Amino acid sequence: MKNFTINTDCLNFPLDRPCSYQKNDGILCEECNQYKKISNSQENKRILIIKLGAMGDVLRSTFVLWGLKELYPKSTISWIVDSKNAAVLEHNAFINNIIANDENISNFLINNFFDIVINLDLAFESLSLAKLSNKAKVIGFTLDDNRNIVASNDFALQWLKMSAYDELKKNNHFTYQHWMAQIVSLPKDNYEIIVPLQKEAQEKALNFLNTNNIALSKKILGINPGAGKRWNLKKWTLEGFIETAKHFSKKGNIVLLLGGKQDEKEINAILKENIPDVISAGTNNTISDFFAKINLCDTVLCGDTMALHAAVGLKKNVVALFGPTSINEIEIYSRGLKIQGKKDCITCYKQECYLENNCMQTIKSREVINAIEKYL
Repeated sequence: MKNFTINTDCLNFPLDRPCSYQKNDGILCEECNQYKKISNSQENKRILIIKLGAMGDVLRSTFVLWGLKELYPKSTISWIVDSKNAAVLEHNAFINNIIANDENISNFLINNFFDIVINLDLAFESLSLAKLSNKAKVIGFTLDDNRNIVASNDFALQWLKMSAYDELKKNNHFTYQHWMAQIVSLPKDNYEIIVPLQKEAQEKALNFLNTNNIALSKKILGINPGAGKRWNLKKWTLEGFIETAKHFSKKGNIVLLLGGKQDEKEINAILKENIPDVISAGTNNTISDFFAKINLCDTVLCGDTMALHAAVGLKKNVVALFGPTSINEIEIYSRGLKIQGKKDCITCYKQECYLENNCMQTIKSREVINAIEKYL
């Protein structure tokens, strides 16, 4: 009597019709030597990462890729990201597929199976994508049928609580990399952020130096004076940036102003001071070109921004300024210094402040200049 048992976890089985071996040769599952189990190897894992935004968060999360490749050397890694943030993942050698979070995302999730889905976001959209995916296992966060967040382990639960209570966030003493490494169960937590440098972009950056008559022997201080549209409170004072630029200009250094369209106001205000050897890197760079411009710098001064994570990933020394966001959460890999505002209400995670002298305004130029001089 024939055995009509079905190996529904076989890669050759299309689920809604007979496989080619049954259709063409009449072979039954129990006698087939072409059975390929979907989850058959510890190494050959299909991994989906969900990290949509913001751009800086996406970039700093790339550190997990090193650990995943240690655990699963033959894995295939896909990454779902918002289209506007995808550029920071392009040309990353560890990522097989960058999936835009657009109108086609449902079809992608329906038509693919993953051994592991890693969702490190707590936004409802990210949680929903994790829930909708076809997977054997979720690491990080997903939703149950009652819209409750499900945390995959105790570290994920602690991170969830910190995200819900500012008091816990303020008292946190560990970096984002530490928490994510614990959530994902990586071998260690000090893997580097991955910032791919493209040859063409590097060549354009060198041409930029030549066009501006900047010798390769010159020390360059990069200054990123903005903080994006959402986090206006993370900006240091314009006066502080100008005083710092003047100081290092007098010392014979080049000061390169870094930023995008949203930073034009601050960059133009500094340029209007007509400080010698203070030059804009341009505000209309592609992400690849922006990375290459940061790579020209020896030291970078910035707030808690995407430029910070890019500079750290490029192994630059950084002097990073903090007020409303957590200084402890940001990993700089012992390359540089972090300076925090002097207010009891720091790490408030507020986007607006009505104090006459806010936390970022308490950071003095001399403290910043002294910090930079340790590295430049």
